[in-house]
Amino acid sequence: MLHEFLTSLTTPCPTHLRALGYLYEAIALRGRYRRNRAAWQPHLDNSRRFVLAAAERCSDKGNIVILGSGLLLDVPLAELSALFREVVLMDVICLPEVRRQIRKYDNVHFVEHDATNIAERLYWNGQERISELPEPAPDTSVIDQNSGLVVSLNILSQLWVVPRAYAANHLRALTEDQVEEWCGRLVASHYDYLRSLPCDVCLVADHEFVKRDQAGQVISRDSTVYGLELPKPDDSWIWNIGPIGKDSRFMSKELIVGAWYFQGRNEVRRL
Repeated sequence: MLHEFLTSLTTPCPTHLRALGYLYEAIALRGRYRRNRAAWQPHLDNSRRFVLAAAERCSDKGNIVILGSGLLLDVPLAELSALFREVVLMDVICLPEVRRQIRKYDNVHFVEHDATNIAERLYWNGQERISELPEPAPDTSVIDQNSGLVVSLNILSQLWVVPRAYAANHLRALTEDQVEEWCGRLVASHYDYLRSLPCDVCLVADHEFVKRDQAGQVISRDSTVYGLELPKPDDSWIWNIGPIGKDSRFMSKELIVGAWYFQGRNEVRRL
């Protein structure tokens, strides 16, 4: 608990992101990883392998942008730094230990970035008791024209998690259906944004959960991306995110993860 408290105190974080719960979630994710390290490792290895394969396949080695850099657990940072002129890591939060890793590389930079572009407006709506859900509007200006590859890394199903909790607690005049429909728009907006980019795109995302009982029988399963229709993935695997006996004594949770590589429309630019 003391480590988490010190991390909270020493992590630079704007008021609205802290109030929404993004810093808390980043610290909690670190804790879940430490508890479930062995079970998560195959997923992290598969993510790193697919991202690296996409990076090697990309013909334009100018800039690579990672949306959802997180704790860098699924980012092959050393390899990407060697392949690209510049590596831009983007996320809402960057914990101190992550900043220390980044400083090892002269061509790696972190940019605080909300992929949905709704966090600050959502926070103020809650403070001002305005029962209005801001429309997702990804900021296209953050992707440099020299970017050869944009990677959305294990965030598609997470974009709605913190905003939904905040909306439920602070915008109580809204119905559950209104909030759920909005969450679906957050997911769809990010996917549409990725597909609109002229550069190559790599998408790694879970899209379905499966819960099992102690006997291994399926209790429930559903979409983690609000039913968003995705093409057949180039690769797929199971993420054992909640082994039985860890988060729950009676139930395990798996995520079905897909990985896609979308060829861009940009011509190769000579540096």
